[in-house]
Amino acid sequence: MDRQQSTEEILKVPTFTAYYQAAVDFCTFIEQQKPGLPQDFLLATRRYLVRLYDAASALPWVDLQSNQDYDNTLSATTFQAILSSIAERLGEARYYWHVFDPIDDVEHTSVCGDLLDDLGDIYKDVRYALLVFHLGQPDCQENALWQFKFDFDAHWDHHCVNALSAIHFYLKRLHQ
Repeated sequence: MDRQQSTEEILKVPTFTAYYQAAVDFCTFIEQQKPGLPQDFLLATRRYLVRLYDAASALPWVDLQSNQDYDNTLSATTFQAILSSIAERLGEARYYWHVFDPIDDVEHTSVCGDLLDDLGDIYKDVRYALLVFHLGQPDCQENALWQFKFDFDAHWDHHCVNALSAIHFYLKRLHQ
């Protein structure tokens, strides 16, 4: 069994630096309030999500030495402005249908997905952990490392996969 890496060691490995850069780039992209065609937004979103998902899936697990809650979150006003910007850039390419658990052989009911909800949830989780990470203290960075991995595994991984699938089909339809 491999020993767990320290926070300082994790911060130096390529898997973390790749994730960190993908997370910063994704958040910067989402925060841009640049108008344009929904197709262009979907193409760019797909690139950012693929990179972010790939990098997050390679993050190591971190056992917390101290579990703390941080108040350094986005204001509701800022988050609402970001959601409004995403909605505007999505245009009509927002809702889609999917099966919640595609390998469940009992429950096959399709549900309506929402790219705005997917992108908003991914953004909120990633941005929160980045804000904690940027506080700079070792315990903050350790908590952020844990948050990066936990939020991916427990929450936004399925938002990302569903969003990528929906984006794939929206773009395919545009090119028919």
